[in-house]
Amino acid sequence: MESEPEESHSSESEGSLISEQEEGSYSSESEGSHSSESEGNDGYYSSHDSGANQSVRGDDDEDDGDEEISSRKDGISELSDSILIRILSFLPMKYVVATSILSKRWQFLWTMVPNLVFRFRRRDEHFVNSIDKTLVLHQNSQIKKFLIDFTYQSQFQSSVNVWIRHATRKNVEELHLQFRVGQHIRSSPMDYAHALPQFLYANSSIVKLSLWFCNIKPTWVISWPSLKTLSIGSVELCDDLIEEILSGCPALESLELHHCFGINSLDITSASLKKLVINRYWDSSHSHHRSVLKISAPNVQSLGILGNMYTKECRVKNVPSLFDASLNFELAMQEGNPKDHYKLYHKVVMKLLKSVNHVKALTVGTWCIQVLSIFEGKDLSSLLSNLKCLILDTHLNKWDLPGIANLLQSSTHLETFVINMISPCSQQISVEVGFSFTDVHNFDEEKYWSSREGVLANSLINLKTVKIIGVIWNQPGIELVFGLVKFLLKNARMLEKVEICAKRDSQSRSRWSSLNSAQSLLSFPRASPNAVVLFS
Repeated sequence: MESEPEESHSSESEGSLISEQEEGSYSSESEGSHSSESEGNDGYYSSHDSGANQSVRGDDDEDDGDEEISSRKDGISELSDSILIRILSFLPMKYVVATSILSKRWQFLWTMVPNLVFRFRRRDEHFVNSIDKTLVLHQNSQIKKFLIDFTYQSQFQSSVNVWIRHATRKNVEELHLQFRVGQHIRSSPMDYAHALPQFLYANSSIVKLSLWFCNIKPTWVISWPSLKTLSIGSVELCDDLIEEILSGCPALESLELHHCFGINSLDITSASLKKLVINRYWDSSHSHHRSVLKISAPNVQSLGILGNMYTKECRVKNVPSLFDASLNFELAMQEGNPKDHYKLYHKVVMKLLKSVNHVKALTVGTWCIQVLSIFEGKDLSSLLSNLKCLILDTHLNKWDLPGIANLLQSSTHLETFVINMISPCSQQISVEVGFSFTDVHNFDEEKYWSSREGVLANSLINLKTVKIIGVIWNQPGIELVFGLVKFLLKNARMLEKVEICAKRDSQSRSRWSSLNSAQSLLSFPRASPNAVVLFS
């Protein structure tokens, strides 16, 4: 197994604070604000970079004006500490840090913030020391959220355990241990993973838990009675361990497994678990031959099979409660005849579609769409007749078109159709010599939809909403977007709204192009008198 690349494993939405240490590193931040304007070099932050304590005075300002300004009351400082701490939790990190130099009252106000988020991209003992000092200074009796994200080394084992102990003693509700493996590790990375301390396996306060690159080896029963959300990444698991985790989490609602290996069967009988995500599954045997991960989850309502599954095929059964599913994955067979590979791919995709054919909402990624393109019209018929919402995560290219048509033809009760062009999509299937798409389909993409009108017209009778996200007006292939929208407007008789959402910053860069494109779209004929075309 290769090492996990260094990357951030989650994005958080709630605010938190980064505190300053003598070394210049900071230990928590306003979550979701990782922009370049907020970050210093190599993950270090400095309040000296902030202009929060600076004022601007014109050359012609009058003295009496200064007196008037100085006599005004400082409304912010008159607020209570609890309100100020709440305000700080929503500010960008550099402004929060800068408040410590405003006055003595503000100097240690950050120490009462309940959310502590520590992120660093290098292996550095100064970072470890800064966390130690921050925790000593932290005065809040409770920690709502505690996150550590850095490249782990075994020499930090005892320090990390002290941090975890500190958080659990303050009844932490959200604990995120998001460790990354160093690039120097090339074999058996789990030998270098952090071994969770045994005291962590019995905790009644944690509601949300993330464990990345951690060895999960309890010597006694797991007891997480309050846990509702569990995310595990870059971890070796086994069927028995998953069963033990689920048994110890009676309130668990969401389980996500990212880049894990070692599981052959997920038999989930938990009545509380409603969401299951399998993302990038490794086969620890390093075999080029296909293996199977069986999933049975009678109470799960949302299922995601995502990312590169390598040679691990997922088979889903007994999911009667499933409401929405996401099939945004790819397989990667490396040996054998490419033509046989494509037949296998089609078989895998069809089995999954048949297993989830009762869902109301379905997301399909590029890889699966193109598999369906190869075998256009085979086996689908009205397979997805229960589907109300279809989301396609794809950049929309020529080789997607037959697969999209296949899905639309099968979704006879479809009401909402979305194409998300900015979602992290699976890569396009590589075109193999001797068996490429052109061996099966040789068509003019500009005329493709007009050739499908007679076949698809009856499948669009319930379609009401179309949304295309991430359009770049001057991008190559924008004609494919136009062709699809024109086709839907012309054939969907109950259509109410078509919304075109341009990718951020793309509209300002191509204003004339977007204006001309919008005028062109507005001129397309419409089967529904109520259909409107909106741009955002």
